[in-house]
Amino acid sequence: MKEDKWLFIGTDNRLAICSEILTERGCSSHHIGTNYESEQLEKDIEEFAPHQIVFPILQMKGTPSPALLDKETRLFTGVASEEWLKPFKDVGLSIQSYLQEEQFIWQNARLTAEAFVHEYYARTKRSIAGSQFLVAGFGRVGKITADVLASLGGDVTILARSDVQIGEASVLGYKIERLTADFDLTEGNLINTIPAKWLSVTEQAGLHVFDLASAPGCLRAPLSSEYYTVLLGLPGKHFPVDAATALADALGRMSSR
Repeated sequence: MKEDKWLFIGTDNRLAICSEILTERGCSSHHIGTNYESEQLEKDIEEFAPHQIVFPILQMKGTPSPALLDKETRLFTGVASEEWLKPFKDVGLSIQSYLQEEQFIWQNARLTAEAFVHEYYARTKRSIAGSQFLVAGFGRVGKITADVLASLGGDVTILARSDVQIGEASVLGYKIERLTADFDLTEGNLINTIPAKWLSVTEQAGLHVFDLASAPGCLRAPLSSEYYTVLLGLPGKHFPVDAATALADALGRMSSR
């Protein structure tokens, strides 16, 4: 990794740890724990004069002035709208999203799956072996979560609409069920990885939905917490150092391209 100045902005603990990791790797790195644009932040940016800026995982409030940055400054973003990015794009700055770096996505999926196991044990006090799990969606998080549960003896069924996902899950030996508009769930543990409101269920014993997907969640209508648990940001919650290391590695790959 280049020995350049790295500036991390954001209150997420992973960003603070990631800054420390880059310092240990020989870089000049500084962390500012804020999610808001301010005069103080702009003063800090001007004084530190970073070559690379890593923005918060969730879009920060306000946009630092591009006039503070050298034209060669590289920006690495988390979730960010086109409107938020526009001032930087208008002046031709290099922008990359670390949330779209493929290796980072897969590493994050693995950490999410392992963290879910921790949450499941802590919340249910039940064994995974022999228990029924329905995993909705067979993208990266769905694949890794299904693999982890199956390796622990869970009885896993994959729910998906896509022919590609259904075919892949079937070839890998999972039981499959196609998601349809009238899909009904009456029992078991549903683990949702689909970021859309697709599920309508009623509160009944023997049923629990664990939602790993980002907003807006999978429910068309709300359920009580007895039946529905939102589990976001699991890697940072359970494995902050591993999550920060994965981010540091991703930034290293992205900055060397």
